[in-house]
Order: sequence, then structure tokens, then C-alpha cells
Amino acid sequence: MASPQPGRRYFGLRQKLRTSACSDAYTTIEKWKATMLDNKLGPRRNDTTGSDAFAKHSFPPGGLVAQARTAYESTPLLTAQIRSGVFVFAGAGANLTAIAGSPGGTIVDTGYGPRVAEIEDAIAGVLGRMPQWVINTHWHFDHTDGNAAFAAAGATILAHANSRARLSTSHYVPSLSWRVSASPRKAWPSLTFDHPFTLDIGTEELHLLPQAPAHTDGDVAVFLSSANVLVAGDLFTHLSYPVIDESSGGSLRGMIEAVERLLPMIDGDTVVVPGHGAATNRTGLAAFLDMLRSIEDRILALVEAQREIPEIMAAQPTAEFDSVWGRGYVTGAHFTRMALAGMGLINALAALPARAA
Repeated sequence: MASPQPGRRYFGLRQKLRTSACSDAYTTIEKWKATMLDNKLGPRRNDTTGSDAFAKHSFPPGGLVAQARTAYESTPLLTAQIRSGVFVFAGAGANLTAIAGSPGGTIVDTGYGPRVAEIEDAIAGVLGRMPQWVINTHWHFDHTDGNAAFAAAGATILAHANSRARLSTSHYVPSLSWRVSASPRKAWPSLTFDHPFTLDIGTEELHLLPQAPAHTDGDVAVFLSSANVLVAGDLFTHLSYPVIDESSGGSLRGMIEAVERLLPMIDGDTVVVPGHGAATNRTGLAAFLDMLRSIEDRILALVEAQREIPEIMAAQPTAEFDSVWGRGYVTGAHFTRMALAGMGLINALAALPARAA
């Protein structure tokens, strides 16, 4: 079936969209520091790490989610202390952030299912005990698979109200060819919100900042005011294209607007923790925004010229950026297709073929 004539629906949209505020004045770099975990940490295994603790997934071999799982299963878990009492864990799903507090501290996101016992050990190693609070930045499995385990250990889970709704129902994500069942109830957030609020953990005030639909419709950024750290979740992926989950209300325009809201809140000394990739600074987040804006401009120019979807894909609107941002499992072609799906121009019935090894 022929694709719709996008120019008729979106003619003039580009000018409207480009009225968003801009930010500048980007300064110094906070360097990433990595130290291996203490190999003397004792085992800390919860019964909830069994197969009944996670949602059941179905997706074709070689797809984006399959490639991500392969990486999460084989990448060493590393920790970096980015501020006094603030630690980032990378390698076992999305980046996790642990913040020391009184009495038990907080973690942001809970990682990938098969690595949860290892993550628990690592968190206990830096906090001295299991966390009192867990914050989910959104509902995707690499950020929430550990929810049930940490809840069983006594943590209270907080998330956007839409994330609880997503975790409690089954989904199909067309652009990822990903079917996922509802998570078990013990993995659902017990406290939800849809407006900003502050959580005082004794050593730090955590500003929880729910966003309008961007990566999903349940995104939350977390700003640590004393430490000057912004935990962005998948609103930001450092030096890789992000996933845009159009089935959960995500869109390229929403991603741009979310980053435009966050940039004015931070300065040149802020450490920015992305959902994936190394911790960086305001300059790194600004470069991500510039990339998103440029690709949006190019896609919308093709839309306004009434190009058909195959023509837009063939034009490779991401080509200039692929050497830097397209080196992960989300290629420029994948990202373009997700952006078009988020604009409502196509139904992304299946992911593009995986890149050859």
C-alpha cells in the first residue's frame, strides 16, 4: 500500500517546530572515572531474581532488543564515583545511579534481569546496605528488571504514573518488533507522580522531573542539587542514537523539547548521566540536542517536499552524524524510521534488518 503524502499533513510544520528556545554557553568537561567493583563483596541474591520476577519478552533474533540483551549479558559491570556519595554503574543494562543517603540511600533505575544479583552486590558495596528508595526513569526492561528484587529487599519504588501503567500491561513496540508481557505486580512502582517534586534523602535533595512524552510518555529526569548531577535516563544517550518508543507516545520532537527544558537548569560543572554511554557534561548534552535538531530539520524538509517514505529513507537524513552517533545497535536507518513513526507518518510494523556483523 502506498505511503501517505506526508507533505499535505505537515506542510509548514517545520517553521512551527523551530520556534523552540535555544541554549548556549557550554563550558568545561567533567571526566569519566571508572573503577572495578570490589571483588570481595559477598553474595546477595534475592529469591525474586527467578524467572517469575520479570516480564516475558518476545522479539526476533538479531533485532535491536536482542542485540541489546546480548551486550547486557556480556559487558563487565563497572562503577564510577562521579561525586562524593554518587556512583554510576554501567554494563548491566542501562546506567544506574546510586546516591548515598540517610538511612539507606537511593538508586535510579534497576538494570537488566539476569544481572540483578550482581547489581545488588554492587549497590550494597557502595551504599553499605540496600537502598531505601528506587526511582525509575521510565518503564523499559533495561531500567526496571531489578524492581522486584529491590522491592523485596525493602525499597520503595517511585516512577511516573504512566510508567506504572506501562509496567502493569502487555505491550507491542512496532519499531523494535518487541512484545512484552505485563511485569509482575511486585515490580510495579508503589508511589507515582506526574508533577515535579523533591525527595529529601538526608544528604541530598533529589528533584524528580517528569517530562511530557519524549522517549516514552513516562520519562523522569532526576537533578541532584547539592552534587550538581543530572540523571537523564533515556532522554539522553551519549554518542549513540536513542530509541524512540512511538508505541509509548515517544517522538523526536518530544526528545528535543525535553532536552531544551533540561539544558537551562544545568551549568558547565554539572555531571550529566545518560541512559546509555559515559557520564559527560553540559557540552555533551548540547551536542546531542544539536544532532537531534539537525536530523529533525532534514526529515521535515523532505516531508515538506512531499517525499514518499522510501524516498526519505533513501535520502539518509542522518548520514552526516552516523560516524559518531550511529556506531551502536541503533543505526541511522533505525533512528530515521523511529522518528517517522513518532511523527505519525508511518506505522513501524517491523524493525529494519539488523546490521551485518
